Amino acid sequence: MNSRPPNFAPLAIAVIGLTAVTGTRPAAQEPGSIRGRVSIGIPVTVKRATSTYSRSIPTVALAPESELRHVVVYLKDAPKTAVAPMHAEIRQRNENFVPRVVAVTVGSEVDFPNDDPIYHNVFSLSRVKTFDLGRYPKGKSRGQRFDKPGVVKVFCQIHSHMSATVMVFDHPWFAIPDEQGMFDLSAVPPGMHEVTAWHERLGDTALQIRIEPGRPSTIDFVLPVPALP
Repeated sequence: MNSRPPNFAPLAIAVIGLTAVTGTRPAAQEPGSIRGRVSIGIPVTVKRATSTYSRSIPTVALAPESELRHVVVYLKDAPKTAVAPMHAEIRQRNENFVPRVVAVTVGSEVDFPNDDPIYHNVFSLSRVKTFDLGRYPKGKSRGQRFDKPGVVKVFCQIHSHMSATVMVFDHPWFAIPDEQGMFDLSAVPPGMHEVTAWHERLGDTALQIRIEPGRPSTIDFVLPVPALP
């Protein structure tokens, strides 16, 4: 009676496949995180609202803490990544955009409600997104979808002193600091990265940081960075 040696090949393949499915991700691929703080080293001037109408307009006075909400921290070299759309809001209040800076993902919708007892006309001529929402009164709101990454400058066609910025990203690694300037970027790919802190008037400040697999890294920004002697 002839007997064939057992065939272990299917079993070996099954074991290898099971390992691939249930095995943990190698440590070298584990993402890290970036935590830090942004501070502004000099006072930031703000345009005072003006109007041709015969009525009083509140003087805009921004504390340093509020200026931190006009900063966006992000990975400048981030790879394009599928991200879910968001919903944000920029209100028109006391002839100002509130907030003046928002950061969203590609495909997000931003609404522009009018809280003022006058008409506003929100528009942008930015290369990334050009639009004109037309004139609409108090209590009305119109929105715009942002489908390309980049910086979109927003204005009011009726009140030239009004301006806002919409930062649109095609990845998830961005954040607006809180009132204390703290920010957190999670699930950052390991390796060297350039992290940028952008302010609407102070511009970009970029720093290099190495992200270790599975570990948090810390980076702090002072805007603007003093020039070296």
